[in-house]
Amino acid sequence: MSKSLFRGAFNYRQSAVVLYSYAFTEKQAWLVFCRRLAKKHDVSVRTVMGLFDGTKDNYQITKEVEYRDEN
Repeated sequence: MSKSLFRGAFNYRQSAVVLYSYAFTEKQAWLVFCRRLAKKHDVSVRTVMGLFDGTKDNYQITKEVEYRDEN
């Protein structure tokens, strides 16, 4: 299994944040993004995870690049 580059676009009421991260799965990338946003805004990870839990259309994660190890 190889890591892929994911792009996360998160829509707060006043602003939008775009982040990039390498991860094995979209779910793992979502967790990395939530942790980064929590640290950036000095709130708990649980708060960010609740805000972007999938019940609202306020974020999008897409796979940008997939890397494969040929060895």
